[in-house]
Order: sequence, then structure tokens, then C-alpha cells
Amino acid sequence: MKWSTQRVNEIVSAMDHGFEIPLNPFWEGKPEWRAGGIVFEYTSEEISEMKKCSEDVIYFANKYCYVMTGEGIKNIELRDYQVDILRAYQANNKVVFVAPRQIGKTITTAIFLTWYLLFNTDKNLMILANNGATSEELVDKVKVVLQNLPFFLKPGMNVNNVMSMKFDNGCRLFGRTTTKTSGIGFTIHFLYMDEFAHIHPNFIEPFYRAVYPTIAADKNSRVIITSTPNGMNKFYEIYNSALLPPGAEGKNDYFPLRVDWWQVPGRDETWRLKEIANLGSEEDFNQEYGNQFLASSKLLLDSENLTRLQKSACEYEWREIGSMNDLLLDQAKYEHLRWHPKFDLDTISKNDRFVISIDVAGGGGGDYSVMNVFKLVPMSIAGIESRQNYRDESDFLGLLQIGLFRNNRAGVEELQPILETLVYEVLGEDRVAVVLEMDFKGNVLYEKMSTHKKFYPGIFVHTRHTENARFQRPGVKLNQKNKLEYCLEMRKLVKGGRLMITEKYTFVELSAFGLNNRGGYSSQVGHDDCAMTCVNLCTYFTSSQYIAQLEDIYDKLPKQYKDAIAAKLSKLNDDDEENGNLDSNFFRDMMQ
Repeated sequence: MKWSTQRVNEIVSAMDHGFEIPLNPFWEGKPEWRAGGIVFEYTSEEISEMKKCSEDVIYFANKYCYVMTGEGIKNIELRDYQVDILRAYQANNKVVFVAPRQIGKTITTAIFLTWYLLFNTDKNLMILANNGATSEELVDKVKVVLQNLPFFLKPGMNVNNVMSMKFDNGCRLFGRTTTKTSGIGFTIHFLYMDEFAHIHPNFIEPFYRAVYPTIAADKNSRVIITSTPNGMNKFYEIYNSALLPPGAEGKNDYFPLRVDWWQVPGRDETWRLKEIANLGSEEDFNQEYGNQFLASSKLLLDSENLTRLQKSACEYEWREIGSMNDLLLDQAKYEHLRWHPKFDLDTISKNDRFVISIDVAGGGGGDYSVMNVFKLVPMSIAGIESRQNYRDESDFLGLLQIGLFRNNRAGVEELQPILETLVYEVLGEDRVAVVLEMDFKGNVLYEKMSTHKKFYPGIFVHTRHTENARFQRPGVKLNQKNKLEYCLEMRKLVKGGRLMITEKYTFVELSAFGLNNRGGYSSQVGHDDCAMTCVNLCTYFTSSQYIAQLEDIYDKLPKQYKDAIAAKLSKLNDDDEENGNLDSNFFRDMMQ
């Protein structure tokens, strides 16, 4: 017998009125499930909808997915970060996802698993979790989504058990608890592992070694790993390696995905403080919500500022630079030098001023050599008028990130020609201030730079290298005390809007930059070389280079900017509140 949506609806209506319909298209006579192997005639509209759903999981979720809520079964309303999750799942075969509690991760993942089961054939999907209850919960959520689909979208059911399902398109779903032998003996096309960091290490290491090669052998196979952090374990290793930029040594094939508690609407600093009180300690909050691999760590930047920075963070782009091509040899490629998509190198003006903050590494594949490029920009008129804590004109300008070089295979020899070309050919030595960390091989880079015919010491920001030093010397020399001071000062600059981060990797490092058990700040995920170049920028704002660049820019400011600053300076007060808002025509254009 042939079935159609109209005929199915008629039978459902009859059954709702108490009639028994022996011949029906339902699995075991249950209207919420479609029987396997039935003949179904699709309308042209249904065929079109199936095509749209198969191509776009977001369309599928928004139009057809119903989930259990506190108010009953409702059509899901995807939050922005849930859209990002589903997009990442669809676009990448391997995803490692770090997430706090109670953000809707499970139901979002269940929607994607359902989508995969519907629009594939002859695939085995296995769900593994640290305990049976977690696996069963996710299987149940998949079932809820399936049950509430329109009949024409439902797959035919052949087997429907508590922890497994089999459909007439050949796809099967299994739920398991992770053991050393979970998955062995199965052909797995899609492996989903939940709360991965909380699986006993005696199980996860041998299991992952055994099952991963069988999945990796199929280029179309999928792996999704999700978890809250739980110390520096296998989950940390996979996520940390995924964060590395393309081509870096140690980079794996996983796409790194992260959602933070402050991305959930309604979760602000007031909510955080209340939850800390409810849980009993900030450490407990960090463990459950903070996405922190070391729960004792306290992040340098708060949720409000991280939320603001995240909105501006983007992928930088490589640009071909003629002077680089002319100068650089093979061993000094500049492929890792990237720029904000809306920053135009061809429109650099003689009135522009720039800062390059540098952290030099050995080039052996460990720490990264970083050159972080910023542009000095004025605050907006609104930002000037709303600023409360200021002393003079210098408090109304800030730095906007526009470029980044980041490479763990570049040492001094590779950095020198790139930096020289940037300073002398691209930006202009009279328009650049360089902040150079001297702790590793910064002094070697400085000595090599000093041999250039256009070199003069004033290009480099000078600081006192020891607490008792009488004179300032080129570069920044860090110790435990001044590093802590610089970190706290950098936080003020970010909060006050005078330091705006726009590059993705820099934001990732700063979002995990916290107080460690030694009393200092460092990243608890991956490297913090980009973050430290931001920290070192504090020295620029107290340098003679800043005053000189400020004077250069201030003289060229439009009258309305100078009038706004003059009006503020006439009303100097002792208010300590930081309330800046870094902006400029250039900044507004980049952020739109």
C-alpha cells in the first residue's frame, strides 16, 4: 500500500478519536514512529523541504526541531552560539568542543545527530559517555527530536531499544558507556564522545588508541568530542593541539570550538556572583562554568570585557607585500604575517602611527615568535565625552590591533628581515614604536636591527630593566613583580577601551589568561605569546614614544575631537572610574 502525508494525517485523526486502524504506516502501531520499509509518496513541496534540510542543518533545526523545555515540547529557538555550534559540526568532520554546564550543548548536539541519521545511508553512529545515564540522556533527546518531526521527514524504524535504534535507510545509533573495549567490533562512521574529560584515564587512553585509527581510515568519518574541562588530561591535549594555527607542528585535524558561560543571554557578572555564592566558591564555579582546565585559576579579564572582545575577534588574512617579496629569502617567508580584513595596507597615511609588540622564541616548534601590530587611534566623540578618569590629552587615545605575525618555527634570523621590512618599508620608521621583550633573545634581535642604515634607538620603547636601575634601556625586561603589574595595567587598558583586540588567536589566549598557582598570570590552554605582547604594551603608554606619537596625531585631529578633549580637560576630576570607548572612523568601519 502507498502512503502519503494526507493519508497519514487522516489515520492519526481517526486513532485520536478512538478508532483502531489495523493497517497503518506506524512502527508497532505508534503514530510517533514511522514503520520501516513502507512505500511513501512525497509531494513536490516535501521533496523541496527535504533538500533544504539536508543542505542546511540550521534550516532543519529552526523549522522542524522540537525539544523538551520547562514549558513542554516546543520548537527550538537557537541562540547565536548554538547556530555557531551546528555550523561547526556541519562544516568539520572532527570537532573538539569545550563548554560549561547548562548552555544547551546536549540538545544542540542531539539535533545534529538526528540530522546526520536522516540524511545519510548505511552509517553507524555511536554515542559514548563517561556513564550510562549520560549516554541514555542523549539517545532520549535524539528520540524526542525524531518523534516530533513531520511524518515525511521521519526515517522508517526497524529497531527501537533504550540505547539503540536502526532505521530503514541503513543508519544505526548506539549508546554506550566508555570502557577499554567500547566500540571494538563495530564499524563506526560517526563517533560522538560526551564529557570526555571525565572518563577514567584507564579507559580513555586505550579506547582512543584502539578506535580512532579505524575512524580516521575513512576520510568521510566524523568525530565530535565535547566536555567540560577536568585538568590537564587527554581532552586538554586534543583541544590544545587543535588551537594551533594551520601548518603548525603538533596541529591535529580537530576544529576547536568553545562556548563560554557569558555568551548565554541573562548571564552577566551579577549572575556569576550569585552562582559563586550558591556553589560555595569561585573554584567550584570555574570547574562547572568557567571552561578552565585549572579550576583554581582566576581569569584576568572579566565576562563583560571578554564578551566585547569576542564580538570583534576575526580571522586575519595574508596580504602580498611587494617589498617583502623583494627582500626576503626562502627561510624568512612572511606567510604567517596576517592583517585585519578591513585594514588596507595601501592607504597608510603619513599621519598614521603604529606600535609593534614583539616576543621572540627559539624557532624550534615550541613557543611562538609573535609580532603584534597596532594602530594608534583617537577615541570617539562619545567616548571622549563619557570618560571619567583622565589626566591630560594622552588618556584619549588607544591602540587598535590590525596585524599579527605568529610562528613557532621563526627565530631571530627569520624575524629580522620581516620586522625590518615592516618598520622601514611598509609602515615607516618615523611612524613606528617597537616594544621588544628582552627576556629570551630580544637582545639578539635588537643588535641585528641596530646594524640597519636607517636604525635609530628611538624606534624602540625604553624601560628600566631592574627596579633600581637609574637609566632606561631598549626593550622590556620582565620579572615576577613587574609582570603582575603589567597584567593588571593591561586589564585597565582593555576595560577602559584603550586596548582593543580584534584577532582570533590573541582573543583565545586572553580568554584563558588567568592567575596560576604561583601567583602570576599565564595561559592555562596552549601558549600565551600573543597575550604577553598585549601585556607588554603597557610600557608604551608611559614612554616618550607615546607622547611623541600623541603629539603627531593630536595636531592632525579634526576640530570637533580637539574641542571635545579640551572640554573634558576643563572639568578635570578625581573620579577613578574607567569608562572609555575606543573608537575612530577607521575602527567603526572595521567593526561593521
